[in-house]
Amino acid sequence: MQDAMPEHASIGQLAARSGTSVPCAGNLPVKLDDADSVWFIEQGVVDLFLTEFKDGVEQAPPQHLLRCESGRLLPGVVPDEQDNDGKDTTLSLVAKGLPGTLLKRLPASLLTEVHPAELAGQADTWLTAITETLARFVSHLPRPTALAKPGLTQSLTPCTLSVRRGVVWVSGPSLGASLFMDMVDPAQLAEADGPHEALIPLTRTNWLTLFDEATVSSKSTETLARQGMLLPALASFHAVAFNLERLNRRLAVADDANLERERTTSRRTAETAARQRLFNIYDLPIDRVARVEDTALADALQIVGRHEGIDFSIPARSRPSDAPIGLVDVLDASGVRARRVRLDAEGNWRRGDSSALLAFRAGDGQPVALLPGMFGRYREIDPVSKRSVRLSADRAAALQQEAWMFYRPLPSRSVKPADLLGIAMQGSVADLLRLVLAGLPGGLLNLVPALARGFVAYHVVAGGSAGALYVVAVTLALFGLFGALLHLLQGSALMRLEGRSASRVEAAFWDRLMRLPSSVLHRHPAGDLAMSGMTFQNLRDGLQGVIADSLLSIIFLLPVFAVIFLYDATLGIIALVFSLVSLLVTIAIGLRQIAPRGRMISAVRRVAGRLFQIVEGIAKLRVENAEGSAFAIWARDYREQKRAEIELDALEGHSRAFAAALPFLAGGVLLFSAVAVGDRNIPVGDFLVVYTVFIVFQSAIARLGETFGTIAAMLPAFDQMRPLLATVPEAAVEGEPVERLGGEVLFDRISFRYDPDGPLILDDVTIRARPGEFIAIAGESGAGKSTLFRLALGVDRPSAGAVYYDGRDLRHLNLKQVRRKIGAVPQSVRLHPHDLWDNIVAHREEATTEEVWQAARAAGIEREIKAMPMGMMTMVGASGS
Repeated sequence: MQDAMPEHASIGQLAARSGTSVPCAGNLPVKLDDADSVWFIEQGVVDLFLTEFKDGVEQAPPQHLLRCESGRLLPGVVPDEQDNDGKDTTLSLVAKGLPGTLLKRLPASLLTEVHPAELAGQADTWLTAITETLARFVSHLPRPTALAKPGLTQSLTPCTLSVRRGVVWVSGPSLGASLFMDMVDPAQLAEADGPHEALIPLTRTNWLTLFDEATVSSKSTETLARQGMLLPALASFHAVAFNLERLNRRLAVADDANLERERTTSRRTAETAARQRLFNIYDLPIDRVARVEDTALADALQIVGRHEGIDFSIPARSRPSDAPIGLVDVLDASGVRARRVRLDAEGNWRRGDSSALLAFRAGDGQPVALLPGMFGRYREIDPVSKRSVRLSADRAAALQQEAWMFYRPLPSRSVKPADLLGIAMQGSVADLLRLVLAGLPGGLLNLVPALARGFVAYHVVAGGSAGALYVVAVTLALFGLFGALLHLLQGSALMRLEGRSASRVEAAFWDRLMRLPSSVLHRHPAGDLAMSGMTFQNLRDGLQGVIADSLLSIIFLLPVFAVIFLYDATLGIIALVFSLVSLLVTIAIGLRQIAPRGRMISAVRRVAGRLFQIVEGIAKLRVENAEGSAFAIWARDYREQKRAEIELDALEGHSRAFAAALPFLAGGVLLFSAVAVGDRNIPVGDFLVVYTVFIVFQSAIARLGETFGTIAAMLPAFDQMRPLLATVPEAAVEGEPVERLGGEVLFDRISFRYDPDGPLILDDVTIRARPGEFIAIAGESGAGKSTLFRLALGVDRPSAGAVYYDGRDLRHLNLKQVRRKIGAVPQSVRLHPHDLWDNIVAHREEATTEEVWQAARAAGIEREIKAMPMGMMTMVGASGS
């Protein structure tokens, strides 16, 4: 007969039968210092703490190791007593339970009654948790080059030994042949404890480094339990773990000391920079700041800047051996936006007036300034010789095909209407002069038909001279041709003036928008900001006809109005009073449109913002089945938009009705006045002249009333943009220049909250990243991962603490230059609708072809790009695909 298999009891049954109840709570800690006992968690939860004592006095706050749930087995751990820097301290484990926790204490000798598999499972759980705690300070776990497997004996060369899963006990390396976790020699500790084999448990979070060839035997925890070797192996490992913990604590103290030294250095550097800025309160030049150098590029930029009203700042050099300062560095230091323009050799751009340009000669690459003349045609100015010559076709062909156009930014303060007007009118004197020179004669030409009618009435009709009638007809035709030429000149000047002003103001506004603090942008939906940026273009499109057909007509007709007084003062007074009344009525109807126009613009912006958010989040809305809620939100704003439109339509209908009736009213009033006022006989010719001039003027007033809605839209549009223009932008270009970043980043005790009274998103966070070090920030949604990166880029500022780059406070650095030197990918990224080359190059205009392909190679898309027919020139669609 076969021997009967021994019966095994579970740990729970053994604890209920032979265990001694031990209450455990925060105020009833239990020391796990008896190696001959084990503790079973019958109910509740236990937190294990590592304590350090000397002569019964606690030397450091208890360190939390791990949390154990009910059903777990806690082995007894002999306290470790060692001389620590001249101090005899004792490390021991203490268990503290949550309310209602109950432990069962068992003699370790009774564990032989437990099935080896169950006992091994408990031991593996304990070992995995302890080794994870020991590796908490390890930034980079080494990649294993050899794997240990239970039941095998392996002959290994120098390597890093670990396991893929579970727990494997290894033995065999001789004294000095290995290090556990690169810090402790297990053979040395085993020799100090007694003549027994050194067994080390390997998990996924620890490793054994072999320096010499060795034969390594591997066993599973269950094998040790069956052989009765598990408890001695655990005791040996606990001694190794205590040694590792002591080394970890010493390294942590050294890290804290190094971190405090770095903090002190960073703060001293920040204080020194602050003192220098305080001493230079009047922005006087100091030795450290380099002045504008006499280089061709700097001089060319100064010439362009004087013409465009832009102040270019040349960044300082920190060392004479630095590379030459490039155009991008100057733009970053100056806070000026620029774009490339193409100089087509076959085009007529040199006869136009786009703006002052920075170009380069094709032969030697020397920069030149291209300045538009007062009446068109560019002039080329050599920054070295200061020679100015007219840009001929041959000189234009000798330039490179690309040049730079610059946009004047708004001042770094609250923007006033005068600031916008200054940018809009910069370099517009010639066009204003053209406008006046063409408008005044054009207004006087409106007299010609009226005078012709008077002449015909006096001389042709009365005298019956048919030949004179031919002369009048030819004269009117010639004056009409001359008037058409004046109108073309006026329209050309007005179009150039409007186009230049709108593009400059719109570019300045978008630049201002991108420089505003993120806290301000968060208060406005994306659609609202986009509509604000389009305000200037919309006003330009609407005002183009208004100014040309209405305002300018009235202004240039005012001198003609004096002709009425020359012919008849009484009729002139009546005409003047009627014109003022009609103008006031037109303006009053227009002013009533301002309030509903403002409500409509506000509603249109909200609708655009809602639609943008709905389209972006349509997938989430479908998952949550919330399309109806999104529609309800959109419908509420859309209702307000339609109500404002209905009110506006009614007012515009009144304006159109009055404009349609105005010429008839004017004619009736003038005819009635000629008959009813006084006892006088007005010559027919004089009356026809007065009547014609008067009707022309009233027609201009009527056209003004029909288009007053566009003028009424200006005030609410600018009023809604006023908060954005009044906000002071971030000082992105006023800090110290950043020529290079060494790669060392320090978050020094960072705390952050979005609102002054809001909750803390980050609370006293300290992270130090050394050059070449890789750190991953993991956490649930809302934990502050994105906030950390926003703080690192200077998008937000910490409520407390500071961010340091190479020991320099980010608050005192040129943020634009810092961001240019940091590679960052946002959470939601989409390709721009350009070719692949432009998407890769982005803002690095000086990038070479090799650098672009190197970037594609690093991103793993080189093969895909080369497989496309157009390669780097493949266009990206509007959807980013």
